[in-house]
Amino acid sequence: MEWGLKRRLTSHPKPARAADGKTAGAELRREWEQFKQGWQEESRKEPTIDPDPEPKGKESAQESADEDIYDLYKQNKSEPSSDRNYSEELMDQGGAYVARTHLMSPSERQVYRVLEKAYGDRYRIFCQVRVVDLIQPNTKKYFSWTKEYKSLFRQISQWHFDYVLCEKKDFKVKCVLELDDQSHERPDRKKRDRILNRACEVAGIRLERMKINHTEKRIEIIR
Repeated sequence: MEWGLKRRLTSHPKPARAADGKTAGAELRREWEQFKQGWQEESRKEPTIDPDPEPKGKESAQESADEDIYDLYKQNKSEPSSDRNYSEELMDQGGAYVARTHLMSPSERQVYRVLEKAYGDRYRIFCQVRVVDLIQPNTKKYFSWTKEYKSLFRQISQWHFDYVLCEKKDFKVKCVLELDDQSHERPDRKKRDRILNRACEVAGIRLERMKINHTEKRIEIIR
């Protein structure tokens, strides 16, 4: 501002300024008042915003992207969260599940008939019972939120007993039966059998393992 006044003063012709100093001074004061009034009016104006500004560089583009993400965050936060899970989405697409036509494999059904004939008058016979329905981690020793409890539970949570024999009057478990076929010769099945045998031993449940003797057409107890 001072530089502008100085330039204005020095740009006047010397003769005119010397001839009539009062006139020149009045003119300068008038122009200064006009300039000051215009500057004050300009400062009172509301700032205008370009409705569609062009990004000036990487920083402007990044700021615009950040604002879009924040707006999306606020929108999602204000809406109630859905309780639908991924399996429901897959079912909506169709063909997610297929039904099994029979309970148990043919060999397991054959053994069930034998067990029913031999023990049906004394025991109730159940098939494909979850292991965790009969064996659970000891909550007196391990609380349910501890890693020990979770490890013990997860170890047997996906396994099933082939057959369970219970007393007829009170459903007290008599023993559990496992039918071993050729798949139990695989290393992973041997490991499973070892852990399951130990779990039954620790829990105090009697476990018997069977196999079908196809040559002699009979069931043999192998443990």
